[in-house]
Amino acid sequence: MSCSKLSRAYQELGRELSSTKIRMLGNYTLGKVIGEGTYGKVRIGTHRMTSTRVAIKQIPKEMSAQLTREIHHHRRLHHPHVTQLYEVLATEGSIWLVTELCSGGELFDYLVEKGRLSEEETRKIFGQLCLAMHYVHESGTVHRDLKLENVLLDDRCNVKLGDFGFTREFEHGRLLDTFCGTTGYAAPEMLLGQKYSGPEVDIWSLGIILHCLLTGTLPFDDDDETVMKDKIIAGVYEESDWLSANARNLIKGILRTSPSERLTIPQMLNHPCRRQKFHYFLWNKLPLCWEWVSADPPANLRWVQPKIRFGRNGHRS
Repeated sequence: MSCSKLSRAYQELGRELSSTKIRMLGNYTLGKVIGEGTYGKVRIGTHRMTSTRVAIKQIPKEMSAQLTREIHHHRRLHHPHVTQLYEVLATEGSIWLVTELCSGGELFDYLVEKGRLSEEETRKIFGQLCLAMHYVHESGTVHRDLKLENVLLDDRCNVKLGDFGFTREFEHGRLLDTFCGTTGYAAPEMLLGQKYSGPEVDIWSLGIILHCLLTGTLPFDDDDETVMKDKIIAGVYEESDWLSANARNLIKGILRTSPSERLTIPQMLNHPCRRQKFHYFLWNKLPLCWEWVSADPPANLRWVQPKIRFGRNGHRS
């Protein structure tokens, strides 16, 4: 190396070491800020050896106690429609979460931009979200903060479920009693302070999201939060007459105030509104990691290693 190049290298290293801004983190080069959450900023990171781009969330170390549960659950979840947690790094003052980069942004922003989605596009997005939630529940965990802002999209507009800060384990026969999440998406039993078994509160939130995707509005929205809570507890909302009968019936089947009467996720996926073009939207657009256990998909789903492919007619290829 020439003296001039060596001098420039020393100067660049000196600026990096004296700067208060962190430009390198482990094997990653830190890029621009792409978001800012409750606890810290999210940056684009680039792996120095593979050039893979990731999202890196910086969180103050004093928040590490609150992060323990989120990290524990997130690192156990591996599914095509769940954001992948690659690494957890620690520096003197921060915890850094290295996750899959979802360049499509939040589903909330996507919906704001489009106003509302067609039933065809909703089938794809809602179906993928249902598959993600089915996997989370089958893993013995409940999300408890399911909302548009916590659903991300990749560059092909595929769903990636994120934010597991309120996630916890559930067991059949043992009830939970903690209120979590956002009022507009909260189930009536949560607002009433009643105990709940777990998955049914996520089911309710799925119904809220489905209504939002199809109409562009929350079903129980109100500027007064007390009024909003009363509407949710009563379970009365204005139906949109431009929706198909199947879509309206699916929403009604989910948004039932009695938890035991709500549709299950397999029932949602087999609903007439979902069956149309089911194979095209869900089985031919993914790195498939599911196989059908019965002849009537997808009532019975089983997680498998992503080696099996299905053709358009559902047969293995």
